[in-house]
Amino acid sequence: MTNFEWGSKLNVLPYGMLYLMSALFFGTAVIYQPMIAIAAVLLIILLGISISRPELISYFVLITTAISINFLYDGSMFGMEILSLYKLVIVMLLVPCILVNGLRFRLSHPLWAMVALLVITFGSSIWLPEMTSSIAVKAFIGLSIPFVFLLINWKKNVAELQIKIICMLPLVSVVVGLLLQLAHVHNFLNIEYTGAVRIQGANIPAHLAMLAFMGVAIPFIEVKRNPQQARFFYIMLVLNFFILIGTGTRGPILALGLTVLYYFYDILRQYLKGRTYLLIPLMGAFFLIMVAVFWQLDNFEKRSFERQTDTAVDLSGRSEAWEYFLNKAADSPWSGRGLGAVTVANDGTLYKGFVVPHNEYIRFYFDGGYIGAILLMFSLLAVFILVYRALAPPIKPYYLLFIAAFLIYSFSDNTLSTVQFIIPFCWYLNCLYRSSQPTDSPQKEVIR
Repeated sequence: MTNFEWGSKLNVLPYGMLYLMSALFFGTAVIYQPMIAIAAVLLIILLGISISRPELISYFVLITTAISINFLYDGSMFGMEILSLYKLVIVMLLVPCILVNGLRFRLSHPLWAMVALLVITFGSSIWLPEMTSSIAVKAFIGLSIPFVFLLINWKKNVAELQIKIICMLPLVSVVVGLLLQLAHVHNFLNIEYTGAVRIQGANIPAHLAMLAFMGVAIPFIEVKRNPQQARFFYIMLVLNFFILIGTGTRGPILALGLTVLYYFYDILRQYLKGRTYLLIPLMGAFFLIMVAVFWQLDNFEKRSFERQTDTAVDLSGRSEAWEYFLNKAADSPWSGRGLGAVTVANDGTLYKGFVVPHNEYIRFYFDGGYIGAILLMFSLLAVFILVYRALAPPIKPYYLLFIAAFLIYSFSDNTLSTVQFIIPFCWYLNCLYRSSQPTDSPQKEVIR
């Protein structure tokens, strides 16, 4: 046998051993841990696709936010709780996207604010007895990951498609929810003890409402920004509006009120200038709102009455929760109780569903005090201003109303700490900013 043949065999040997060891691992895992084996195979396939076609995997990652995986699978995998594992996996899958497209740190202010919150946590926060270093680090990672989606330098055509996918996320949740209902895995509807019936799709009602909020608010902007795509975005607006109403969630509906009023004003103003064809969307909008009111009036009445306990509180219990968390934060008003401390603050006094106060201003005041909360809010404001400056004048009013709706919504829900809101929200701000640039970013401004 020639030296060349021996060399060829030696080169092939390590690959053969690798294939053999992989086969033995997966064969054993299928017998003893089938779920882990399936998850590992799927992860390998997804990593392969992410390397060969990174833009495709970005669409997949975005679509996964339509499913509240932690409410479908209550457990852990590979020693990690499922939500933490999900966030880790999506970052791994997007690494090739980052390597191909690069990062631009122009919208990185919230990430630096989170670093400041971590420094405050270990430097001056007064910790609760239940607080630990691991809780702080875990909270920092979990809260920071969504802000990474502000940095990826997507190409304009990819960003435009991602915006459409964000608008379709509520429909994805509804379709997957129906399939899960047929498979007897997850209920498509949520029936409360009051008798109120709420659509939840592949989520819980509150999370589906977050997706629908984005799916209603974004089309108002995109119809102005992309008139040639107006039909698609109007269809998405109508469908997502009914999904939002069907969730029976009051917070996002109230938050969108200013946007809807301005839309009526804008359409009526143009109609009076002679654009008579705008009478159709104007009358259509009135009709949709009237249908929605009659459809959900009974549900809203059931969910809005006051229950009688020792003290009369609203059905959601938010006012009671807000008072509880504010009182607990009172001993450390300037530097807070530490990042993530809010998740261990409920000692059983409150309903167990209030792991956090359902108010992001109180939540970050609790964790970071006045200093941390103000830093985070100013960092978000900096991002909002940068995106605003990149927009054409006709788009700016709708964008400002979108941000106002977000700020209002944050008074009553976990907008900055729930995957179903914060990832699509940051992703959209980034895509809107990239799409509004005159050309794709010059190579010299991008870090790879």
